[in-house]
Amino acid sequence: MRGVLACGLVLLLACACGGPEPSFEQAARFLRDDGAALSRLSLPGKTTAFTRETTGCPAGTARSVYKLTGDLPAEPDAHAMATVTAILASDLHRMGYQEGDNPQERFGVNVSTMKKESLGIVVTVIVRSGRPNVEVTGTTACAS
Repeated sequence: MRGVLACGLVLLLACACGGPEPSFEQAARFLRDDGAALSRLSLPGKTTAFTRETTGCPAGTARSVYKLTGDLPAEPDAHAMATVTAILASDLHRMGYQEGDNPQERFGVNVSTMKKESLGIVVTVIVRSGRPNVEVTGTTACAS
């Protein structure tokens, strides 16, 4: 009897943990809202865009893409680049993102990845000395 109860408990816990997958529209809405919050960052020459793309997706599917680019107010140095990276990481953490493979600096370019696993959203933050100094790209998973 104990074995049956233990199996039933395991099955119940497994069912409780696996809810329905979020819809494409839900993930896109969260990405749009998160992008709007990030867009408040004051950067000279800032541009933002929210699009739907099929590139890299299986036939009949697409992903939502948020992109923010801009420059640092002054000549970029290590301190200014680290400050912007920390501000963006803090904002993304507050929005529920978890760090991916972070941060990596190669050839003067700092690349960080943040994920909102529950919705399949990945945000990549690139901070570099070349223009644009700041580039943030958020993508949902491909879906129909």
